[in-house]
Amino acid sequence: MNRQKNTGFTLLEVMIVVAIIGILAAIAVPSYQDMLERNRLKQAVEALKSDMQWMRTETIKQSCNLQASFTTGATWSYQIFIPLGTCVAQHVSNGCAAAATSNCNIRTADSTQFSGITMTTAAFFGFSTTGTGFDFRRGEARSNGRIELSSANYIAKVVIAPVGRVRICNIAGSNGLSGYQNC
Repeated sequence: MNRQKNTGFTLLEVMIVVAIIGILAAIAVPSYQDMLERNRLKQAVEALKSDMQWMRTETIKQSCNLQASFTTGATWSYQIFIPLGTCVAQHVSNGCAAAATSNCNIRTADSTQFSGITMTTAAFFGFSTTGTGFDFRRGEARSNGRIELSSANYIAKVVIAPVGRVRICNIAGSNGLSGYQNC
């Protein structure tokens, strides 16, 4: 009598494989969500740092003191603008009327672009306590200070030094982002 070899899987074997996949998924999903949260915060602080460096460069390039103002909270925002009554040629070249009645906004970012990120603090020392700017002659900050961004579990800070240097750092004693030094 010829015996045929059974090459299929038993129900028990399939159930064991499904259980192992379920255990691995239960371990991986929280880690993946944590990674997404860190990456959202990193994207937000990198974008803010990049915009501040861009503003400093444009200030020097256009010979016009650009400014930035910040609104904190869960629905935060910041605007980079040419102040009213200054730099008329730059107002026109940026699409604003020469006789404008308000600031000429050049760049804007807000919380809708960075889901789950809150701007907890924007504190400055100098000509303004709610914003910053750079001097076009030397690129120095007219208001040095810090902007803190946070997610549910992490926090990072963008620091603007008096000499105009912009950097990202972690607040000592808090859950910061890997790859950045403590402030």
